[in-house]
Amino acid sequence: MKRMLGMTILLTMLSISYPTKLMALPEDLAKESVVLSNILSDGYAKFYPEQSQVVEIPSYPSLGFKSGVAVLMSMGGWAGGNTNSQYVAVYAVNEDLKLGKAPKKYRLISFKKVGGKGDRLFTTLSYENQALVLAGFGYGDNDGLCCPSQPMALSLSLSDRGNLEETKRSRASDVQVP
Repeated sequence: MKRMLGMTILLTMLSISYPTKLMALPEDLAKESVVLSNILSDGYAKFYPEQSQVVEIPSYPSLGFKSGVAVLMSMGGWAGGNTNSQYVAVYAVNEDLKLGKAPKKYRLISFKKVGGKGDRLFTTLSYENQALVLAGFGYGDNDGLCCPSQPMALSLSLSDRGNLEETKRSRASDVQVP
């Protein structure tokens, strides 16, 4: 019980002490994320843009883009309940082809469910060594659904076919969660 209370306090402090980590989504990217969340939703689940993070990623010539972004997005309220899920979505930044009409700025390349209540909770998204790195917490044997306590990291790579593939997972002893 003390451990769970301690983790709850720690997670609350982290959410308060690092507000600048949660970079607001640009308006046009938020709209694209809403479109994806509407497709993924069961009709009840909602997208939480205030809990999203975005990171720039470099070009992937095999997928036809020179720059892009990855978004860690959260959705909650599945089936009207208090469950939640986390997804990573990768968007290419479209180039302006000067065809007389401004292009849509982002196009969806790939997305993957990466966590959620009872599975794992990610608190940060970064791009390092040609991979997306998610850091957060997994569930220990005695953790309640509210409070995963085992630090973990997950690396995702974008394949030449556009799939997000898990390339590496690290557990508590290897991970420092900010």
